[in-house]
Order: sequence, then C-alpha cells, then structure tokens
Amino acid sequence: MKVRTLHTILDGFQKPELQDMASLLGQDLNPRMRKSQLVNDLDSYLHGEPTRWMSFLTERDARLLKELVHAGPEKIQYQDFADYPSLLEVTGLVQYDDSDENYHKVWISRELYEIVSPTIDYVIHCGEESGQYDLERVALGYLNLYGIVPTEVFVDLMMDWFEEKYPEGSNRQLTTMLHRSTVIKLNRFSDAHGDYLCSPCVENIDETFARREELGKKQRFDRFSTQDAREAGSGAPYFRIGMKSKAGMALEEMLRRVGYDGFELVKAEHDVWIESQYMEDGVNADPLFQPLVDSPMGQELDSDSWLACCEIIVKYANSVPRWVLCGAPAENSELFVNWDRMKRQMQNDADLAAQAIESSRVNIGPDEYPHWTMPEPTITEGYASELDSDFLPLGFAIPHVAPNDPCPCGSGLRYCRCHGKYLS
Repeated sequence: MKVRTLHTILDGFQKPELQDMASLLGQDLNPRMRKSQLVNDLDSYLHGEPTRWMSFLTERDARLLKELVHAGPEKIQYQDFADYPSLLEVTGLVQYDDSDENYHKVWISRELYEIVSPTIDYVIHCGEESGQYDLERVALGYLNLYGIVPTEVFVDLMMDWFEEKYPEGSNRQLTTMLHRSTVIKLNRFSDAHGDYLCSPCVENIDETFARREELGKKQRFDRFSTQDAREAGSGAPYFRIGMKSKAGMALEEMLRRVGYDGFELVKAEHDVWIESQYMEDGVNADPLFQPLVDSPMGQELDSDSWLACCEIIVKYANSVPRWVLCGAPAENSELFVNWDRMKRQMQNDADLAAQAIESSRVNIGPDEYPHWTMPEPTITEGYASELDSDFLPLGFAIPHVAPNDPCPCGSGLRYCRCHGKYLS
C-alpha cells in the first residue's frame, strides 16, 4: 500500500482547489499567496488545529473518519459504492481504491490517524450537542424531498426547524449557522437556473430543470414537516424517504420477507427511492425492481408472489415525492405508474416465455425434467473448429448470459425470469 504524506496530497491540487478546500475546512487563506505557501499553510493547519477543521466536516465525513480511526491506520475498510463521494475522499485526506468493482476500499494513513484520533470522538459529540448535525439532517432532508429548491424557499423552510429548536433565537443566528454549514456550501449553486440548493443524489441538474419545464410544473413547493425532512436526511449517504407511510411500511415489510436486513435493507430501500425518481408510466421498470431481483429470496418467488412484491414497490414509487414535481407525488400526473396495466404486460410477457419454453421441449417421459439447451457454442476465429479430444480446445467458448440480460430464446424477459430458472 503506497503511503503519501498530506503535504504531497495537497501539492497535487491546483491553487483554486486548495482555496476551496481551505474554505470548506474553516481556514481563510490569502488568495494572493503563491501555491507553495498555500500548501504549507494548509498542511500546518491540518496538523496544528485538527479539532477546529474536523468541526467543519459534515456528519457523514466525521463518522467515516471515526470508523477509519477505530479500525486503525492503513487498515482497509470495504464499503459499498455510494451515490456521491465524501469530502474526505474528494480532498484526498482519506485514501481509497475503486479498482475492484465489487468493493469501495477506504483507509486512513498513519499520519492522519495520529492527527485526528485523539479528538474525533469529541468532535462528533460537539456536532450533536451544538445542533450542527441536526441542521444537516433537516437540510439534506428538504433537498432530498424536493430535489432542487430555490435558496429563498430553502431558508424559509429551515426557519421552521430553527424556531422549533431555538424558540428564543434570532434570524441572524440561523443565517450564521447556514453560512457555516459545509452541507450548504457543497450543495448550493448559482448559475443560469438561478440561486438554489440541490440534493447530492440528483445526478443531472439540467435534466431535472428541463423535465420540470416540460411537465409545466410551476415552482410551488408543498410544505413538509421538519420531522419528515429529518427522516429524509438522516443516514447519509443512504437516505430513506417515506418509510413511516403506509406504502413505506409495506415496502420494508416486503423487503424483510425476501431476505434483507441491517445495512442491506437500508441500501435496498434507498435504491428503490432513487429509482422511483425516474419512473414514468410506460417506461421500463426493471431498475425499480432490481432490489427484488437481487434479494436473497427473490429467485425463489413464484409468479403470484413476484407480482405481489412488484405491486408493493410500484405503490411506494407512486407515493414518494418526485424531484421533477417539486416534491409532489406522482398522483394525478403523467409520472403515475398504472400498476394494472403494468401487471397485464408482465403477465403477457410471462405467457410468451412459457410458450417459448414449451416449443423448445423435446419428447420426454412424464417423470423427466424439462429439457433446455444453451445456445450453440462458438469457435473463436483463428482456432480449431473441431474437437479432437475429450477436452475443449483453446478458443472454444459458450456465450455467457448474465441474469439480467435478455433471454436468448427471444421472449423479451430477463434470463433469470425465463430459461435461467432451469439452471438451478
């Protein structure tokens, strides 16, 4: 494992990036400084005032740092791939490796470990006591519910939280807290669309604005309670929205029945919410049902149980706030997914698959298992075209069919829902 010093990491950034990093971590640097002086000053700040700069970290970053500190220096932690990276990873303060597509590897250098380990627990305690982390959760919650919201509307929404938490506080106090918050700095934008804040989970800002205009959606934002926002903004970067609603509770119960638990359950609920944002009636719903496909017991469900689970997912998708609708659910809009029509199409696809399977059978006895064969093997160009031994010659290969690839029989269904069933 190659270890780089903090000074080397900082020296790899351009001058504007160093200035942004310093601002996010609570240090004011003279923009007229040479880059080498910026690097030296920021390096000295990281070494000399760890409690201060860690107090500017988001809750997610602080808790990631705590996890890595408790694991130990240079101890790799295997994580899932989140929708967006942490500030610590972007700045290079925490090192990571994504060369393995199955795992996101993260670790902390010995140098940074020695800097932050004495006070990281204290910093997190202060973040909780000061209300900083609660502000972040509510702020992220509003952003996740609306997707994109004008700054003036966002500040008005945050006033509800502030008045509940600090009844005797002043507007100036809220302004100071928002101005200091790294979450606000990271998610606020000013461009041709105006001045606004955007959920970190929104991948394409321009596309969301364009879709709103296409749908004729006015900039009207229904009011959510601070408790709704807190629920939707907790647990970064894996958010869960509407899980206390009837549709949300049904979704969680169903996901538990198909084998999800712990972090995997949280991730599955998060993924369903994300895919719900892109659902429109008549559009391929495969991504929405992917958590069901990937579930421990998903492949064991019979057709009726599978459809029942899909219906629960669709009802949840229709109930959650949609970004392109400024936080309104899909009801009474063209984004509403008609489950009855979708179910008829799925059943029709299943009937076509059954017919394809029936036509591929050979004459067999009543006690024999249905016969099915893989597609004809192919011979790689330039190698032998005939078998001259009991072993496969070099270059001889059977095409691989992934579980979610279209079935080779031509039914239009995914392989795992068609002929792939017979390979268990």
